[in-house]
Amino acid sequence: MAPCRRRRAADSRLRRSVADRRRIRPAGKHHPRYGSRGQTALLQDYESDWAIQFQRHHQDFDTVAHALSYYRPLRALTHEIDIVHPAAPLSAYRLVVAPHLNILTEETARHLLEYVRAGGHLVLGPRSGMKDAANALLPSRQPGDLLGAALGGEAVQWYASKIRSCLRAIGNGESRIWAERLDATAPDTEALLRYGPSNGWLDGNPAILSRRVGQGRITYVGAYLDDRLMDSLAAWLVEKSGVKPPFGKVPPGVEVCRRVGPANEIFILINHTAEAKSITLPSPMRDPLKGGTAGPKLALPPREVAVLLRSMP
Repeated sequence: MAPCRRRRAADSRLRRSVADRRRIRPAGKHHPRYGSRGQTALLQDYESDWAIQFQRHHQDFDTVAHALSYYRPLRALTHEIDIVHPAAPLSAYRLVVAPHLNILTEETARHLLEYVRAGGHLVLGPRSGMKDAANALLPSRQPGDLLGAALGGEAVQWYASKIRSCLRAIGNGESRIWAERLDATAPDTEALLRYGPSNGWLDGNPAILSRRVGQGRITYVGAYLDDRLMDSLAAWLVEKSGVKPPFGKVPPGVEVCRRVGPANEIFILINHTAEAKSITLPSPMRDPLKGGTAGPKLALPPREVAVLLRSMP
């Protein structure tokens, strides 16, 4: 494409963007502050990331990639995930996931346990509750005294596969990078996933433990799961926690973003694929870009975006 043609195409996209923004602006002009109101949170703790990066034990244990392995399936199922610090208020969330909370202080443990007892579902990933604030190993087994007693289980040993050997797991999946042998210490602790034949001392032992505590639940995931197992786990977590997506089901490749204001909520639908998608709307909505009411079906062209508004009940 010649430079002048590229410039004209860019100018056309810019004019369209400005026009779209002007059409959307009246919907929120009286309530300019829109924010997230998700039911799921992912805990981000930089000290834990630094501790693991300093001592990975396996060259492929990347903290960002590991966090994303939880984020992607949960985001697809729930449409909204807030990323917050472990010390942040958590009462608004039904499901809180800590992919690898390696550094665990007593204060943080008490905060998380209060959240669970009040009705929340806390999910701890592998290597959680291993070290204190000084990056020293805790005398207790993972995930620490308080959370371990609540879980009714502990990590007895861990295995980092330096040669990328596969650990077969029941549930049509694998753990290639990290696996912890878990033991249940309470009779009501459930083993959600067990290791299949692998290296002998992992065989048949739990890979995931879960237990009801107070009004809530705590779950410990002791392995770095592959995508298939993570999809299954995410679906179980969302169902068990009672998290409901605000928009409903959408076709694969369509992303839903929501922002909530005092009077209405805005949904932004993004088709990331090269195919047109047909989307069933959960209720009639306004279309500020095209005008009028959208639904009950919406046709979203390839690589396109739709903006929809719905009044708050």
